[in-house]
Amino acid sequence: MTSGVVNYSGRSFFIQLVFLACFLLLLSRLIYIQVFQDDFIKKQLDSRIALESHILSKRGKILDRNDRLLAVDVTGYTVIADLSLFNPSSNQIKVLGSIFPITEEKIQRILKKKGHVEIVRHISEEKKIEVESLNIQGLFFKRNLQRSYPQREVSSHVVGITDIDRKGIQGSELVFNKILKGKDGEFIGFKSPIGAIGGERKSPTQGVDLKLTIDVRLQSISHHELKKAVEKYEAESGSIVIIDPKTAEILSLSNYPTFNPSNRKGIQDLSVFRNRATVDVFEPGSVVKPIAMAAILKSKKVDMEARINTSPGWIEYEGYKTSDFRDYGNLTLSGIISHSSNVGMVKLCRDQQPENLLGVFSDFGIGAQPVNILIPSREGFLPQASAMSKRDKVSSCYGYGISMTAIQLAQAYQVFANEGVYKELNLFYDEALTSPKPDKKVLAESTVSLINSMLIEAVNSKSGTAKKARIEGRVVAGKTGTAEKERNGQTSYSASFAGFVPAKNPSLLAVIVLHGITNDTHSGGSVAAPLFSKVLGQSIHVLESGT
Repeated sequence: MTSGVVNYSGRSFFIQLVFLACFLLLLSRLIYIQVFQDDFIKKQLDSRIALESHILSKRGKILDRNDRLLAVDVTGYTVIADLSLFNPSSNQIKVLGSIFPITEEKIQRILKKKGHVEIVRHISEEKKIEVESLNIQGLFFKRNLQRSYPQREVSSHVVGITDIDRKGIQGSELVFNKILKGKDGEFIGFKSPIGAIGGERKSPTQGVDLKLTIDVRLQSISHHELKKAVEKYEAESGSIVIIDPKTAEILSLSNYPTFNPSNRKGIQDLSVFRNRATVDVFEPGSVVKPIAMAAILKSKKVDMEARINTSPGWIEYEGYKTSDFRDYGNLTLSGIISHSSNVGMVKLCRDQQPENLLGVFSDFGIGAQPVNILIPSREGFLPQASAMSKRDKVSSCYGYGISMTAIQLAQAYQVFANEGVYKELNLFYDEALTSPKPDKKVLAESTVSLINSMLIEAVNSKSGTAKKARIEGRVVAGKTGTAEKERNGQTSYSASFAGFVPAKNPSLLAVIVLHGITNDTHSGGSVAAPLFSKVLGQSIHVLESGT
């Protein structure tokens, strides 16, 4: 008789051998895969990490002071052709060429390629629907975002532009690109032969909105009136700056020529992109005389009741002849400003110390870059006292030998409109974005009062050079300027006017400048002063009516 225990032990040993063999086979297989098929495994894993894509963040909006849109992201579409399926007829190619900003020749070149080809970016929803209605096989659409500028040419220089990828490249778009652009999201998913099987989505962070001090209503008035004036007087260019002298906020900053930031195709003259109000420097001419007069009064070397003999209408000083428009005879200090007498300024300035003149000019911001506006600007030119000849000194008193921009001129005149206090101009509402220097008292109120009375006379007297700047029912204070320039043997003129309204406790201050005028009508009194009247008259009506 055979023992049962012995039989059971044999079967157990056999089963253990089978399990051991299976384990060794699995182990050897794992070692084989790890050593010899590592690349294969990575490829298999990579093929299952699917859908890795960016989710575009919306760029922050740019708004005016009343929350009107100046720049905003809108949904657009990129048209892509699958060239294995895209085979349009000649008639369909013509229709596509009429819908897209693309030539028929380019479509023909695309047809010679392979794979997937981008035909055009940033088409609107309406054009997408129009193309879809054609039922052209092989076309599909990828949703994207496009920067749109609802005000078009009106605010292009101050708002700026982005490139095709919505990255700021000019103006406010460039300066605040980091806060406007936001942060893209992403999606990392997994796929299998039967499609997506899950993943992780990180939502995008929208850019921060940016609010400007600009009032688009005043901006629109400035744009349209400036365009008409530049064309009427055949000027090369022009700029208008309007500010609130109480707050130092820029309400309008316009240039012409300008451009449509939403449609820059075909622009050949790149100078249209230049923000002339902040970067074009010029010799200002007689518009600087009130500032020089402030320095003269501050020096106390001239009696306020003095009368200056300007006959016979010209003066030779340091080998140069300076002339007036005509012989004005004996003039008061106020008369020198209202008649814009160069002879009178030469006689007043020849006894001034250069340090005194340049010190006051500097206090008014001349020669200093207006950095607090943040957008690109230039500092102009103010010479060193040690480098000034006697002739340079008197020339500076009527606006030659120094240079400035329209924005600097507005900042300087704000001293007269703000009781002698110099305030740095501001273009952005968020105080965290700017860091203006503290307000500075640079002129005594008694001196300001005297200068302002001269500015009122320049506009409101019968013989004042700025009488065309008058606004019905308002008292305007201001000064004209006309500067001559020789270039390539041709004489051209810059016509300017700087002033504020009302003359007492002003609410608006504006600077008008037109450059490159070559015809007979070229003075500040005949060109810039009437433009001031039109722009400020309309602006007052808009602000008071709330329209």
